[in-house]
Amino acid sequence: MESLSKEEQQNLKHWVYQIESGEQAQVQELYANCNNAFQFAKTHSVYTKDWEKTKQKMEADLKNGNLPPGVSASLHRAMIDATEKVIQKKLEMVRMLFESKFGESIYNYIGSDGKTKKLFGIFG
Repeated sequence: MESLSKEEQQNLKHWVYQIESGEQAQVQELYANCNNAFQFAKTHSVYTKDWEKTKQKMEADLKNGNLPPGVSASLHRAMIDATEKVIQKKLEMVRMLFESKFGESIYNYIGSDGKTKKLFGIFG
């Protein structure tokens, strides 16, 4: 895939800034307002599943050439990859904040894959 032009690099930086800001705000709101460990952990799973759906759509759009106006395939690919990194950092932060807030691992409430619900030691 061809490299990004200077303009596309700037667009990507702007994209990442917007995504990071939005994701950071979500995490801060969750930490400030959620005092129930199960709900906190469930929200982590929702964040994970929402990103998976969004990523699938972005990947399909890339494959089908259904790109936003003025966005090249290279820029679209870079946007997917950059967002993936932001989301992984977000999920790591949620897990860390969970432990600081509740004094235990979030994996007591979700499966080790970060998505599945853990019930009585059995993954459901």
